Amino acid sequence: MKTYIEKEVFLGTMSDMVQLVISNTKAKVKKPYYAINSDCMLNYWKDIDYQEIINNKESFVYVDGMGVIYAQKLLGLPISKERIATTDLFPALVDALNKMTSHLRIFLLGGEKETAEKVRQNFNETYPNVKIVGTHHGYFDKAESSKVIEQINELAVDILFVGFGNPVQEKWVHQHYNQLQVSTFITCGGLFDYYANNVKRAPLFMQKIGLEWLFRLLQEPKRLYKRYIFGNMKYISRILYLRLMQSSRKLDKGLQ
Repeated sequence: MKTYIEKEVFLGTMSDMVQLVISNTKAKVKKPYYAINSDCMLNYWKDIDYQEIINNKESFVYVDGMGVIYAQKLLGLPISKERIATTDLFPALVDALNKMTSHLRIFLLGGEKETAEKVRQNFNETYPNVKIVGTHHGYFDKAESSKVIEQINELAVDILFVGFGNPVQEKWVHQHYNQLQVSTFITCGGLFDYYANNVKRAPLFMQKIGLEWLFRLLQEPKRLYKRYIFGNMKYISRILYLRLMQSSRKLDKGLQ
């Protein structure tokens, strides 16, 4: 690709997005919310099906990764006001709903067995006014999703969090979008592991400077070294290539 991303991404704040999600959900506006970070962008550049999902006019795309913001700055693109980590968006949204004593119904789909259920139990204690009405693990045959979809629809869910990992979760939402009687879809990767206390979050200073990946790598080096060492190198190379192409085009125009 000769561009960074074709889709126009959301540039507002976490607070802006929380209010937008709540407003859209209350109005029954059906919409998928997809986060992008450096790893997602690598998939975007190589996976045409995923790329089409992100570029879809119905998709709401927001920035969950400092690598994307650094690229926006280097390539002269519109810059996001802040990184909106889905790991932060989840409690921010639940907290806002709790303060409103909202009747919106939430379902958590993904993670290993009991992980999503642990999150529900933990959040029910902290946010008693929020209705997390159901959970289901993510280790089921995605080709046989009908029972899970039926369970979600029977519970009259308004907000569905889907954590299968990128891009599997986005493809699953896209495939079953019309079958699911849900207004709001938020894909969330490994989010449930954090709030089930399976995984520790990086210190705030590492999150702010874009080094959360390093903290995760140190926690699980065998599983994550390919993604973060080689993946980051590929990402940086692509950004530098795009920057070089921009400079070359400007030089060509100047010589004409």
